[in-house]
Amino acid sequence: MTSRETTMTQPTLSTTDLDARARELSWYHSLELAPGVVTPGFFDTRPTVAKVPLPADLTGKRCLDVGTWDGFWAFEMERRGAASVTAIDIEDPTRWDWPPQSTFGPAGQARLGYLREFKSGAASFAFAKETLGSSVKRLDCSVYDLDPAVHGTFDFVFLGSLLLHLRDPVLALDRVRGVCGGEAVFAESIELIPSLTHPRTAVARLEGLDESWWWQPNAAGFRRMVRSAGFEIIDRTGIYFLPLGEAHPKPPLHTAWRSLGSARGRERIVTRVKGIPHTAVRARPLG
Repeated sequence: MTSRETTMTQPTLSTTDLDARARELSWYHSLELAPGVVTPGFFDTRPTVAKVPLPADLTGKRCLDVGTWDGFWAFEMERRGAASVTAIDIEDPTRWDWPPQSTFGPAGQARLGYLREFKSGAASFAFAKETLGSSVKRLDCSVYDLDPAVHGTFDFVFLGSLLLHLRDPVLALDRVRGVCGGEAVFAESIELIPSLTHPRTAVARLEGLDESWWWQPNAAGFRRMVRSAGFEIIDRTGIYFLPLGEAHPKPPLHTAWRSLGSARGRERIVTRVKGIPHTAVRARPLG
C-alpha cells in the first residue's frame, strides 16, 4: 500500500446509498468507488491495468493524464504514489476534434445533445474524486494546447484511447512530448485484423465520416505514430482487449454477423465478443 492509499478517505455514505448516487450519473469508466460499489461505465478498464506498462511506483512524480474523462488512470497514478496528478479533458463536446459529419446535421446534433448530458460537466469525475478523497487537479484543456510554458513539464504522462478521435494524432503526441520530462505510456485502440496480417507494416484506415473517430491504425501503425512524434519506444505490449462496460450497448450477435463483409463490421464483431483491441507502449522523448 502506498502513502497515497493510506491517506484516502473512506465514503461516509452506506454502500447502498453510494451505489444509488453513482447510478444517478453517467460514467465512461467502470470505477470501484468502494468495496462492492462499481460505477456502470461504458468501458471496464480495470482488467487492462495489469496489461498496460504503467510504473508500479510513481512516488514523488508529477504526473499528467491526457483525456481523463472520469479519471480512471489519474486515480490509478495517484494510488501508485504520485506527488501530484493533473488530468485534462475538454468539457464541451462541440470543441472535440471529431469528424464534421459526426457532429453536424440532425443526427450529429442529436449526438451532441446526448454527449453534453452524458459528460454532465465533469460531474462523474467530481463525484469520484470526492468519494475517493483524491487530490487530482482537473483542467479543461485540449491535448493540442499543452504548453510547457503554461503547464510545466511532467515526470510521467499517460494518454489512453484518445488518438483515434483526433484529426492529427502525431501532432497530439508532439504536444505531449513538449511537456514530457521523463516517460510516457500510450495505450491506444487499434484494428485487430490488420495487426495480425501486417504485424511489421504500418497501416491505418481513415474513417473521418459519421463515426467519432478518424484513424484506425494497426499495432505497427500506432507505434510508427509514436516514433514519428519524436519518442523512443522502450517497452511495448501485445494486443489486449478493453471490455465493454455495463452501460455499453451490446447489439445482438446475429445483427453483427450481417456486416461481416466490411472492415468495420468485422471489428464490431470482435468488439462485441472480446472488447476493443488495444496495444500500449512505454516511451521517452528523444534527446
